[in-house]
Amino acid sequence: MKTRIVLLTLAAVLAGVAGYAIAHRFLCQPPPSDLDRLRDVSHLARALDLRPDQVKAMESLQRRLCDRLATWCARHCACRKDLAAVLVAEPFDAARAQELRESLCRCYAESEMLALEHIRSLREILDARQRTRFDRMITDALAGPCGICANCGTGCGAMGRRENTRSKR
Repeated sequence: MKTRIVLLTLAAVLAGVAGYAIAHRFLCQPPPSDLDRLRDVSHLARALDLRPDQVKAMESLQRRLCDRLATWCARHCACRKDLAAVLVAEPFDAARAQELRESLCRCYAESEMLALEHIRSLREILDARQRTRFDRMITDALAGPCGICANCGTGCGAMGRRENTRSKR
C-alpha cells in the first residue's frame, strides 16, 4: 500500500515538473526585441497589400535600417553605462555627465534621422494607393500620444484629447 502511494506521488510530481517545463518552454519566451519586430515586415505587407517584389524590397530596407540602428544602439547603451558610473561616482563630475548627455542626445537624434530616412525610402517602393495608406498609418502613429508624455496630462497625450474633443463638437 505504501509503495503504491509513493509511486502515485512520484508520478504526480513528475507530471507536474514535466507540465511546468513544457509550459515554461512554450509560453514564457521573452518578447522579441524592437529590432526583431522591425525585421518582420509581415504586418506592413498585409496592411499595404504588398506584391512579392515589394516585400523583398521592404525586407532589404528593414535589414539595412536594423543594421544601422544596431550601431547607434550600441553607442547609446555604452553612453548609458558610462553615465551610470558617472552619476554614482564621488566626486560627481558634472562636465563628464554633460558630455555623456550630449552624446546620448546625438545617438538618439541619429537614430531618429535614420527612421525618418527609412520612412521616405519605404514610400518610394509603394504605388499611389499603398502610399496613401502608409501615409495615413504614419500620420496616425505620429499624431497620437507618445509613450513618454501620454499620461502626464500636459504633453501630446493631452493635445490629442483636446483635438478629439474639438472634432466631436
